[in-house]
Amino acid sequence: MRILIIDDEYPSRSELRFLITHYFPEIDLGEAESGKAALEKFEMERYDAAFVDIHLGDITGTILAGVLREKQPDLKIIFATAYDDYAVQAFEIGAVDYIMKPFDPERVKASINRIQTSHKDINLPGKICITLSKKKVVLDINQIAYIESRGKNCIVHAEGKEYQSVQHLGTFVERLPASIFFRPHKSYLVNLNYISEVTPWVNSALSLLLAGYPDELIPVSRNQVKRLKDIFGL
Repeated sequence: MRILIIDDEYPSRSELRFLITHYFPEIDLGEAESGKAALEKFEMERYDAAFVDIHLGDITGTILAGVLREKQPDLKIIFATAYDDYAVQAFEIGAVDYIMKPFDPERVKASINRIQTSHKDINLPGKICITLSKKKVVLDINQIAYIESRGKNCIVHAEGKEYQSVQHLGTFVERLPASIFFRPHKSYLVNLNYISEVTPWVNSALSLLLAGYPDELIPVSRNQVKRLKDIFGL
């Protein structure tokens, strides 16, 4: 499970990270210090849940939560704030929980348990339906090597074949498991099991070579290099 902590105050982010890691060390945590930073992260990554502060400096947390839910409808939102007068509005937009600062460790623990319970109810199957212009095809997700964005549509590369899907890349980011599929660049989604080589690229970035696709180099944007290195222990 991947969770993003969105708060413009470092001490609050640090405290929440400490508490979550203490009780749930297996959770992959990210941080964003503003609404803008959060939106940038969601452009590149998929998160299962987000802890959102109400006053972020550049945007109100309730407005940001609505934008994030439009991008990813199944995102679980927990408001983590010092203000109690936004609770009704928070639950109206579908928040899972609303916790107050200073954080009570047991309340944080209960919020994560609530997220995990709802998350277990959504089991992504081993297959995915690809919508083409005139038909639909069903693929085993393990057959998909990578997906690239072409305008508003996508090309799905699976077992040497190309499927021209009318779906946009964000649809696949939402539906495919983040534990298997990595978004190295805004235009690509890659099956980690197909990565055979990681090589230097321009401007301190990297590129990926995939098994079975020797003529295709997948770029890794600079802001995704650390994530890739963490995955492979580079």
